[in-house]
Amino acid sequence: MTLSSRFHTISWKFLTLLIPAVTVAAVLILLLYAITKHQSYEVNLVNKIEEISQVHSNSVAYPLWTLDFEGLERVIRTIALHPEIDCVEVLELSESRLVHWPSDCDQYADDKLHSTQLVFENQTVGVLRLIYTSAPFTAALKREIVTGALFFFLLVCVAGVVAFASLQTIVGRPVQRLITSIRKSEKDDRREAVNWSSQDELGSVITAYNNMLQQVEENTNELIAAREQAESAAHTKSRFLANMSHELRTPLNAVIGITEMLREEAEDENKDTEPYDRVAGSGRHLLHLIDDILDFSKIEAGKVELAIEEVDLRDLLEDVIATAQPLAEHGGNSLVLEYKDDPPYLLTDPLRLRQIVLNLLSNACKFTEDGTVRLSVVRTTMAVTPEAAAALFGDDAVPGDALLESAGDGSVVVSGVSFTVKDTGIGISKEQSATLFEDFSQADNSTTRRYGGTGLGLAISQRLCNLLGGSIKLESRLGEGATFSFTLPSQ
Repeated sequence: MTLSSRFHTISWKFLTLLIPAVTVAAVLILLLYAITKHQSYEVNLVNKIEEISQVHSNSVAYPLWTLDFEGLERVIRTIALHPEIDCVEVLELSESRLVHWPSDCDQYADDKLHSTQLVFENQTVGVLRLIYTSAPFTAALKREIVTGALFFFLLVCVAGVVAFASLQTIVGRPVQRLITSIRKSEKDDRREAVNWSSQDELGSVITAYNNMLQQVEENTNELIAAREQAESAAHTKSRFLANMSHELRTPLNAVIGITEMLREEAEDENKDTEPYDRVAGSGRHLLHLIDDILDFSKIEAGKVELAIEEVDLRDLLEDVIATAQPLAEHGGNSLVLEYKDDPPYLLTDPLRLRQIVLNLLSNACKFTEDGTVRLSVVRTTMAVTPEAAAALFGDDAVPGDALLESAGDGSVVVSGVSFTVKDTGIGISKEQSATLFEDFSQADNSTTRRYGGTGLGLAISQRLCNLLGGSIKLESRLGEGATFSFTLPSQ
């Protein structure tokens, strides 16, 4: 734990709240004590001065009546010995003579004054003035407050240390152990139970955390076992599909071949060839379904290997158009191939590219009647992530002019080729479009009954397109045809 993080612990936060609160309470207590003490002292001081005045009034009146000023001065000095009294004045009324001690009482003009008439034998002979101050009490009170403040400071320090140590033991240690266990599980996926046996709330939290770790461990083991079982099942399924496709293709090829021979014989003898055409067409349809299932199993198992080479798009696309032409003529459609520029060369897997385009054209022809299916090819650019660019072109160098510029969002703009298949068929609704590229998915049940198919063609095409660095997009409205498009990097 770093020094800065230590000051963010619960113990330190508690201290930052405790110390100011106790300090404010101590100040208020000392202030209240000082005010109460001062008020009490003021009352006691007045009473004491009155008592001094009463006690010494007769001692002062007699020498004043007898005009014994030396004796009067001795009595005044005795009165002035009291620490509260700064100066004593005696005023003789008959001759207006003023006797005081010490020599000058004017310097105590800010002090308080208490006057008492001096009476001797029922006759007023003068006035006794006591000039007194609360300075000694104030000094004593200050000493008490300073002592109290030091006491409270020491008390706060001791209480803070005790509270900090207690919190560290009661709260800090279990929380730190809990955090350490969580960070270990985040860092290297090691789940260690926290050893803590207290019966308080934190103990309950740690017990619940340990139970959760045990449950997670059990669930993880179950998931690992399920994953291994699923991988084994997927491997078995892929191997089964590969074997079954081989076993099915061999007799189907024989059936198609023999049917073609019988058709040729019937044609030579001017007999009806329609039954043979039906058998051959059904056989080819079965072969296509078997190929789709085999491709799907390979993609799902991650066994598809791409053979990247330079492709002449004109030759490849014209061959695809020729293959799809019978499908278009079957629905009374016209099939159009157009280039916006001279068809470029492309570094890609020609077999998989042909499969993607043929799948899109076949779908368009299947769902269009007496319309137009148009395949457009144009040079363009596409944005890819830096990681995808490194995977496409390598980490060190970019071949040719593939890397054009860096986009503002951190992606890389590369040159590419865009393929668009547009038809004037039945179209697809927005709800149906959301699941169209999922496995075994078609628009709806009525479409399946009318047009057939397994719903794997578009799913396989999308995954193959992803492997080649692109993604198929769909724009369509129900009854207004559909447009499928995808862009592949040129290298």
